[in-house]
Amino acid sequence: MKKILILLPMIFLILIGCGEENKIYETKLYEDKIEFPFTEINNGRFINIFRNSSSESVSASVVMVTNNNNVIPDSQNQDFCEGIDALRNGKSVLEWTVINHNYSFIPESKVENQNDHPGIISYSLPKGTYIIMLTDSSQCNTDNYAVFDVKTNDGLQQ
Repeated sequence: MKKILILLPMIFLILIGCGEENKIYETKLYEDKIEFPFTEINNGRFINIFRNSSSESVSASVVMVTNNNNVIPDSQNQDFCEGIDALRNGKSVLEWTVINHNYSFIPESKVENQNDHPGIISYSLPKGTYIIMLTDSSQCNTDNYAVFDVKTNDGLQQ
């Protein structure tokens, strides 16, 4: 009887703690290209693993390009190069909020343990439009940045 009383709370604790399923998205980084897995997401709470497919470290930044919980209409067809070039040159863009700036990702060939990957980042983002951009690229085009929209504020709620 004592074993059952000890086992039941442990089982409930495991079930409650593991109840929420987290999908891990993968972003592929190259020296001059970024491949992001989605253009929009409802909930801003997600896990992303950045996989650097080049032979050298690649730096990237995540930036919120809207403020006050707005999503830019038709954001996939907008040109963000003027702001991206300004950030790359060390200038700030007043409307933009930098989430991760110039974060360096090591090549996949140098990752020692895939279960403890250094490129895993967990996000809880509010509603808005975001870009993920390669920081060290010398030119700006749609290959070296990706745009995505977070549609709700669900990621901020517990």
